[in-house]
Amino acid sequence: MVEDASGTVSSGTVSKDGVGAARGPWRWRPGVLLLGLAALALLAIVTIATAQRPVEDDLTARAVAVLDRSGESWAVVSFDGRDATLAGESLAEEARAKVRASLDAMFGVRMVKDETTLLPERRPFTFSAVKSGNALALNGYVPSKEALQRIAAAARATGATVTGEERLVRARGAPPGDFAALATFAIAQLDRLPSGRITLSDGAVAIEGRAADLASYDALRATMDGPLPPGMTLARFAVRPPVASPFLFVATRDGSGVRLSGYVPSEDARAEALRALRGLLPGIDIRDETRLADGAPATDLWLRAVRLAGRALAAVPNGRVGLADSTISIEAVAPDFVAYDVLAGLRRTPPEGFQITRFAVEPPRVSPFTWKLTRLPDKVVLSGYAPSEEARRLLVDAARGALPGVGVVDEMRLASGGPSPEAWAAASSFAVAQLAKLRSGSADVGGARVVLSGEALDSATYGTLRQAAAQPPAGLSVDASAVRPPTISPYVFAVRREGDALTLSGFYPDEPAHQALRAALERDFLKEKLNDVSAIGGGAPKGFLDAAQAGLSQLARLGTGEMRLTDTQMRLSGTTLRPGADAEIAADLARRLKPPFAVETALEASPPGPPASAPECQKSVNDLLVRATILFDSGSQRIDRRSLGLLDRLAFSLARCPGSIVEVTGHTDSDGDSDFNQRLSQARADAVVLYLADAGIARERLSAAGYGTSRPVAPNDTEAGKALNRRIEITVKEGASQ
Repeated sequence: MVEDASGTVSSGTVSKDGVGAARGPWRWRPGVLLLGLAALALLAIVTIATAQRPVEDDLTARAVAVLDRSGESWAVVSFDGRDATLAGESLAEEARAKVRASLDAMFGVRMVKDETTLLPERRPFTFSAVKSGNALALNGYVPSKEALQRIAAAARATGATVTGEERLVRARGAPPGDFAALATFAIAQLDRLPSGRITLSDGAVAIEGRAADLASYDALRATMDGPLPPGMTLARFAVRPPVASPFLFVATRDGSGVRLSGYVPSEDARAEALRALRGLLPGIDIRDETRLADGAPATDLWLRAVRLAGRALAAVPNGRVGLADSTISIEAVAPDFVAYDVLAGLRRTPPEGFQITRFAVEPPRVSPFTWKLTRLPDKVVLSGYAPSEEARRLLVDAARGALPGVGVVDEMRLASGGPSPEAWAAASSFAVAQLAKLRSGSADVGGARVVLSGEALDSATYGTLRQAAAQPPAGLSVDASAVRPPTISPYVFAVRREGDALTLSGFYPDEPAHQALRAALERDFLKEKLNDVSAIGGGAPKGFLDAAQAGLSQLARLGTGEMRLTDTQMRLSGTTLRPGADAEIAADLARRLKPPFAVETALEASPPGPPASAPECQKSVNDLLVRATILFDSGSQRIDRRSLGLLDRLAFSLARCPGSIVEVTGHTDSDGDSDFNQRLSQARADAVVLYLADAGIARERLSAAGYGTSRPVAPNDTEAGKALNRRIEITVKEGASQ
């Protein structure tokens, strides 16, 4: 539509080039009118808004500055034109009025609409923080958003993972001053603990938890006991010291005073312990260097153990008593037996809940340091000194174990100044082992020397005791010369000869006699197998060895038989090998045995052996001469009486081949004159021929020859070779009639 110059409105169309084509007079249309009005309204709004925004921005900036200067940052202001709307939660009615007045007085503000509210009041005004490892949880009230932000920032600054910021509720009722400063201080102290809790109630702070170590505990305690931030008081310090494991408490007396170190479970326990120790050690300076720690036994039981320490240190000028959890150790040097007995008594009666695991108390020193074990018929008595309670107990146990059923009486005292516990134990163990082998007697021990005396239980134990004494443990010296073998009654000794075996039984008085008897069996018999079941025994009659040797020399002449000595009565029984030997044997024994010894013989002739050929006889003769040698007196043809048994057996063998020829030849070594040696060898051969003839071998069957040194069987440059060359040889040949 276009209004023309006359004011007439006409309508038309607009050409493509923008020039309207007249269609006649213009007419009003409703749609066009509405569009025009809307455009005019929009233009008005834009114009108003464009003009209003700078005004609102200016008023908002100036209002925020006014609020900042007033310190009421909780308030939030917005403008609609020049009308202000005030929002936010106020801590007090006075603050609301202050904010309203500040805005009312501001130039350009037409009206202030107050939509603020008052925060709820909380009594008490509490705040808490709980730490568990690397997690920190916040809870409680804060007076303002700014305070919340400061507290949260302080919590995050610890490096922990912080939760609970949303649980910090703004409220009225905070104590005067900077509440955020109080909370951040408390959080800083909580950060010293591995885990724990802090609580602020109004201005009173409580802290609980357990310190990681004593240094942290001491530092935290010093901080909380010292000056706190303005407005803060300490309501409760419930931080436990670190657990001490073991929980140690040591009291040491060094003559000038007593020093306490280690830990105490509480300040009350410390005070009670000091009172008890000062009462037990009057006039003694006590220096307390203990520290608080957790992990102690029950306090009343712990105090009983402390009192035991005081009683122990009151008995000695120097000592140390230590408590470790529920164990006690006592170390001291006892000046006398009275002091030692006091400490030993304490050891036997430890406080309830405690045990004394170390008792290193050196007993009084003695010299000489000796002890003795005495065996009586019905008991064993231990006397003298022991180096320690443990060594003493081990000795008592060893005595009971070695002598079951025998009472053990312990009369020993503990003392120092002796050998080392190891050496003492070695000597004691050896002494007990030997005492168990005695029927009665004693073991006296001084240092590393053991003296044994008494009578052995039996022959076997006597032998083992003597052997043990001859080869004692390293470092020990043993004298067993006063130990006697068991007394035997009746005193029996016997040797039985049967076949090619000898059985030695009964008892002998000592080892030299035993060896002499075995030597006689080796020398006078024919190397027969020896079964020695004899044993040493006391109670042998005087002259026992001579009598036994005399009996053995005659037993050597028997084919089979037994020689038995019962006290002083000898009985010789068996079979003889040559005619008339029984009378010779009886006469010889009667001549050699001296009173009070007496002899009884029961001898009979051995039946003749079965007939044999000359080779069989030769073999029998060779077997005998291999096992023994015919002996002569030195430089003489006189036959040694020890060879009579051999000659009797040779005669018995040769009698089995009556038709054979027997040649006896003598030989000597190269010592001396060769002519003399030749004559001597001939004379010795003749002597053997004569003995065989007397034994029943026909004289015409026998011949003798002496060759001196002409037929050696071994070099004469050694004693062994010479002994082989001094010999009698017997050759058996078939007789002429065969």
